[in-house]
Amino acid sequence: TIGLSLPVCAEPTDAFTHIDTAEGMQSSILSREMYRSTMVLNAASLGLEKSLREMVDFCTDKDGNVYVLVGGRSQILILDKDYNYLDLIEEVQDEDGFALDLSTAENAGAQGIYVDHEGNIYICDTGMNRIIRIEISGHIGYVKEYMETPDSALLPDDFHYEPRRITKDEKGYFYILSDGCEEGALSYSPTGKFLGFYGANNVKTTALDTLSFLWDKLTQNDTKKSYSMKSLPSSFVDFCLDSEGYMITCTGKTEQDDNGLGQIRKLAPGGEDILYKRNIDGSSTASGSYNFLENSIKKSTGAKLIQNIVSVDVDENDFIYALDETMHFVYVYDSECNMLGGFGGGADNSRQMGVFSDPVAVMSHGENLLVIDKTNQSITVFEPTEYGKLLKQAQSMYIKGNYEDSEDLWKQVLSLNRNCQLAYRGLAMSAYVNGRYEEALDYAKSGLDYNVYDMAHSEILSRKFSQYFFLIFPAFLALIAGLIVLAVVLKKKQVVLIKNIKVKTMLGSTFHPFRAFEDVKYKQYGSLKIAVLLCVLFYIAKMLEKTASGFLFLKSSPSNYNMLYTVLGSVGLVLLWSLANWLVACLIDGKGTFKEVLIGTTYSLIPYICFTFVSVLLSHFLPLSGLAVLGGIGTIILIYTFFLLSVAMMAIHEYDFFRFLSTPVITVFLMVLVVIVLFLVLLLWQQLTGFVSSIFTEVFYR
Repeated sequence: TIGLSLPVCAEPTDAFTHIDTAEGMQSSILSREMYRSTMVLNAASLGLEKSLREMVDFCTDKDGNVYVLVGGRSQILILDKDYNYLDLIEEVQDEDGFALDLSTAENAGAQGIYVDHEGNIYICDTGMNRIIRIEISGHIGYVKEYMETPDSALLPDDFHYEPRRITKDEKGYFYILSDGCEEGALSYSPTGKFLGFYGANNVKTTALDTLSFLWDKLTQNDTKKSYSMKSLPSSFVDFCLDSEGYMITCTGKTEQDDNGLGQIRKLAPGGEDILYKRNIDGSSTASGSYNFLENSIKKSTGAKLIQNIVSVDVDENDFIYALDETMHFVYVYDSECNMLGGFGGGADNSRQMGVFSDPVAVMSHGENLLVIDKTNQSITVFEPTEYGKLLKQAQSMYIKGNYEDSEDLWKQVLSLNRNCQLAYRGLAMSAYVNGRYEEALDYAKSGLDYNVYDMAHSEILSRKFSQYFFLIFPAFLALIAGLIVLAVVLKKKQVVLIKNIKVKTMLGSTFHPFRAFEDVKYKQYGSLKIAVLLCVLFYIAKMLEKTASGFLFLKSSPSNYNMLYTVLGSVGLVLLWSLANWLVACLIDGKGTFKEVLIGTTYSLIPYICFTFVSVLLSHFLPLSGLAVLGGIGTIILIYTFFLLSVAMMAIHEYDFFRFLSTPVITVFLMVLVVIVLFLVLLLWQQLTGFVSSIFTEVFYR
């Protein structure tokens, strides 16, 4: 058998990943290491006399050499592609021969460095509001060009130019990130002409925000306007270009109280976000609505630790690497927002190779990853493990559509990590395209891939239907004919199948509610035994819905099923409604008894109970597209159930329609009140038992 083991309440560790769950959430689980730290580069290991104080950024040239901006020393360290010391630019001089201060001692200093394919070195001198282009001669960098605040009407009046990052595409266009710039990246032509802003985050709004805006427009005066606050989009903090020239951006903190959404985006030439997360049902969600980080927020000394992506990079296969400065994690994503793995750590002040004290930048360098740790004044080099290489190679082939060729790789991945959800999905698709539909079902179920499961399931049903059509069609005709003949015979002979008047009243409540509930009230045709039986059937239907539905329609894990929640959500809900409604009716001249209210409530649920049983059965045969159809029918059934419940309560309490309208609201309020009181009683009981237990323990041990 094939299974995906899900640890309970798995917390991110030094090696972890995210997987999709049936509830539509992301869960963190332990994983095999994708990368392993193999080297730590610092002044001592490189044979330098002075420490590498305030390293803030690095980049590579076309030959693979690494350029490190050492802001604390106003220097540039150059390493070869094997991380051996190559050169040290000891200072940068302007055209008059004076050394430039790029340090962070008195201002923001230099924050970014970039080397283009021609070997030009660009430094973002953030504190001095400019970018400088230098050429190297000996151990000195000489300024050849300044890129200062552009003179353009396109800039807002309050724009403050603080360049932090710069990059250049294959056509020679420059893109610059400026600190605090909500309009996006600044775009320049190859000749240095400012073209405008490129891409920007959107301000997240709700319906309440829209209503508030309209109200302000109607009522706001000059005094109010002076005190009003305007919501601005979050600014980008880092970016890079992928293999096709698309810009990958990271936003950092997007919310104050949680990790937010849309921390990473991919911008098309027009500036729109084209990065999408592929959901388990085959649909897609824009990255702006997806959380790339953890769902649970950790706390330290009572304060929330909100994660913050400060650096992003992409490799030649378009795998995205994001660095979180809060928890000190490095995340690895593919171009469909699937997380391949995460590693790092050190936020708990641990000291060992592979974790960080103050990570500020991440960079892909060939197969390796490099991370700058500013506090430790070092660069950690991570090399991919065998598992990491196989996983990236297999997923790259999967995204490109090479499903058959990736099958052997996925099997090797699975042999190293049985918890790899992506491996099950890759094998499911490979089995499907090769016509092994039964095998595809097993893999898709383990990988929670509804799309492949749906396609394979449809193929199997289609084949079976074609194979047994000569038996199914005649049997169907015979069944229809038999039912027609039976109905004619029963009508002709006037045979009564159901003679018990209480059972007939119960069945008639669905089709003739007014007459049936009046019979319950005035002729006492209601049955408490039948009501109890319907409560039991209601519970069974809800239990089967959560545990026995078809895989495509099952939105929870049967392994985590808790019977108590189903009891409370079915039988408990019926009893609570009946009790609350009876109590409310007693206060506003209702004529019904608790028994009558319970009977009327359960009789009203008959359509919903029947539909639930039928939908559980159909869920094993319908395709994924049938989910919308069942959902629509279910909504109609639910509305009709509320209609029956309304008729029942009006008949039992002898209310007219307008008087009835007030009772459901008061009933629901009373239900909430009862739940709160029960919760408080349980809480007090728990505290009381704990107190008694502690006293007993003290007395016993003394």
